[in-house]
Amino acid sequence: MGYLIALITTLCWSIGIFPFTEAAKRFGTAALNQYRLLLAWLFISGIVCVYCRISPLTVFTLPTAQNYLYLGLSGIIGFTIGDYFAFNSFQILGPKLGSLYTTIAPFAALFLSSLVLNEHINWIGILGMSITIGGVVWLTLSKSDQKKSAQLGFNRDRKGILFGVLGALCQGSGLVLSKLALQAGNGSSNELPTLHAVWVRLLFAAGAALLLSILNGSFKTNTRIVFTNQNGGLRYMLIGTVLGPVIGVSCSLLAILHLQVAEAQTVFALLPIFVLPLNYFFYKEKITLTAALACLTAILGVVVLIWRNVWI
Repeated sequence: MGYLIALITTLCWSIGIFPFTEAAKRFGTAALNQYRLLLAWLFISGIVCVYCRISPLTVFTLPTAQNYLYLGLSGIIGFTIGDYFAFNSFQILGPKLGSLYTTIAPFAALFLSSLVLNEHINWIGILGMSITIGGVVWLTLSKSDQKKSAQLGFNRDRKGILFGVLGALCQGSGLVLSKLALQAGNGSSNELPTLHAVWVRLLFAAGAALLLSILNGSFKTNTRIVFTNQNGGLRYMLIGTVLGPVIGVSCSLLAILHLQVAEAQTVFALLPIFVLPLNYFFYKEKITLTAALACLTAILGVVVLIWRNVWI
């Protein structure tokens, strides 16, 4: 069940990359991140109140201080910061290469979980990490694949690469913090339902994005861009929000209740395999042999990591 839920999560995120990429082109990453988090929080708020049968007031008082601490940090690191970097990476590098950088997330998850969840890494894990990074570097440096992506308006500059790495590191770390919060209440009377945990993450993520826009003076500009539906980006933001922060993230937290963090993050790392055919469907970019082999290499490294973590 855990693996099935993790696969559904990966599929939702894979499809959601494309409407978010289009929305980022039309709105800009800052405006997109600010309002898709707010929109997702509103969606989840309604679902939690109806599905969990609790009042709007109780939805704020039910989580404990520990829930707010760990899930709040998870939301800010994983959503507000991590997704900001990830969306910039997708916008610059394109979904194909941008999604490949997500394969770095399991290593961030395992490194942090070794500190807080008593999971450990040895030389086999380091080997897996090296294989994955090799696959990512292979596709990044491929000149033939770079030319094909450039024809679609995607460039491989240092900023996009840096954002891809930072986004993956934040997403892996955010998942560990979520697991820590869910484990803290596991089996107790204070155990928080999965949907409610998503609600807490989104509450802090949306609040942090909103506060950041106010502090840097971009709130009015971001609001105008979204509410005037600049270049028709609203429908893309809506579709991506439902697939990503609402369905996808809810399933991801449900998955880590049944799996170790590194196991779940490994299934999530299959994202590039889903994205390759979807990229052809959306952008008509042909699947090159280099792209396919690089993606398989990166995922092989993650498989080596999880094999070490689970079976050794």
